[in-house]
This record gives sequence, structure tokens and C-alpha cells, in this order.
Amino acid sequence: MKQLAYYILTTFFLTLSHLTFACTCGSAGQFLTVAPKTELVSLVKVIKYLTFKVNYEKQTPMSMEVEIIKTFKGDETRKSIVVWGDNGNLCRPYLSQFDTGKYYVIAFYKGYDGSQGYVHSDEKTTDYSISSCGKYWLTANIETKMANGSVSSTQSSISFDELWEQFHGDKTKELKPNDFKEIYQLAFDLPELQQYYHIETDTTRKQIIIQYFGEADHNNLKGVIKFGRQVQILSEEEIKKRNLTSYFVLGDWVCGLNSVRLQLSYVVEGLTASYMFKKVNDKWTILSHDISEG
Repeated sequence: MKQLAYYILTTFFLTLSHLTFACTCGSAGQFLTVAPKTELVSLVKVIKYLTFKVNYEKQTPMSMEVEIIKTFKGDETRKSIVVWGDNGNLCRPYLSQFDTGKYYVIAFYKGYDGSQGYVHSDEKTTDYSISSCGKYWLTANIETKMANGSVSSTQSSISFDELWEQFHGDKTKELKPNDFKEIYQLAFDLPELQQYYHIETDTTRKQIIIQYFGEADHNNLKGVIKFGRQVQILSEEEIKKRNLTSYFVLGDWVCGLNSVRLQLSYVVEGLTASYMFKKVNDKWTILSHDISEG
């Protein structure tokens, strides 16, 4: 009887241990919900499986090489990349469901350093992985230029052109007031711009003014402070009425997915400041910038 009880307890704890290491995650959503949060979204062709592991007495592919046909999101420039799947306890799909020679639109996460354990020992940070905690891939038809699957709650298919627009169309309406605040605060606080303000010889320049064309929501810049004063938005007519000479003109604004290209001309100094902003971990940063005179 004691031996039976011991056997039952041992089996229970072994099972519990196995479950502890198994992947448990809910669905993060359908493709258009989860894809924007990943590092790379591409149309790819599966070239070949690279490494295998025996699972349930069957050779199961652990990694595969895919050719990048078109990138919708991300900065990857290589023609092909290595992708890692599930090894039995990762929240990733088994790669056997991706057929060689077939096309897919996949939202990828960066790979991990396999030498640190947990993931595949040969996995590298320059590789990629796919999550199974949501709908992270669609099947693709290269001839019709359509992707099919769980696109959204109302879509089961989407064209490649529509996918491109999803990630590269104007996203200004999706920005919140705090996004505008962070972007403009960074723009005016750019260290290389400070030498052009000359507030020590012209105190009127302490009031930063933006000439805005079209409709402007003043609330979007509430809290953008420079030289202790609230940055103001004025129309061209208002600037002329006040005979102002020190102001910025918004020359270019392009809002993409978690990115903004901004160009401001400081009329009184005859210079143009160009910025590329990127949102990382819910914080805006200046990815690149340039100041040109004349």
C-alpha cells in the first residue's frame, strides 16, 4: 500500500513538474493586433528546415531558413534569416506547420541568446522567433498578392498593398496628446538646436511659437515647456498681426507606425531642423536628426 501511495505521489509531482515547464499563454489577439508590437513583419518563403529534434519519436524541425520577399515593418536588410520554433516548452509554434516552398506573412520577434539557456542552444539574437500566443502568421498567395487567416475580427484576408498601408500609412489620428507633447519637447530640447535661440540677446525668443497650417489642436502641446513658458501654436494670420519674426514653421510631418518624421524651420535663423522619432517601450526617442542652415 505504501509503495502504491509512493508511486502515485511520484507520478503526480513528475506530472506537475512537466506542466510547470510547459508553455501557458493566452491569445494576444489577431494578426493586425499583435503584428505592430513585433520587430519584423515580412512576406517570406520557407526555403528549408535547418535543425531537428526527436519529439514523440518523430523528427521535428527546430529551425528553418526563410527568404524575405517583402518587408512591411522592420529594419532587416538580409535576404534570408533563421527562424526558431517550439522545442516542446516554448510559446512558439512547431515549424512543421510551415511548408517548404510556401509563402507566409509572419510577424517575428527577435531571437534569444541560446548560451543563456531556456531556448535552443544554437539560437542567436540575430535570428528570429514566432510566438504562438496569438495569430502571428498568415498564409500568402504570391500570385493574387493576398494574405489569408485571422487578420482581424472582421477580416479573413488582406492584400499586400493594404498590409503596407497598415504599417506605413498616416497614423496621426492614432496619436494621443502625450505623444505630441513628448515629440515636440524632444524637438525643442535637441542640444544642437540650443545655440540658435540666442535668448541672452533677444528675450522675446523665450516664447517658442509654431506656425501651423490647417486645423491645430492646441491641447496636443499642453505641457510643452521651453524657457519656462508654454509653447504656443499660432496661425500665419495671427503671426502677421503681431509682427512676429521669431517662430518655427511646421514644414513636414509624416506619422507611421510608432514613428514620426518632423521638419521645423526656424525662420529668424534661416535654418531647418529635421527629425526622425521612434517609439520604443512607450517612450519617444530621436532616432536621427539634422540641422541645415541657409
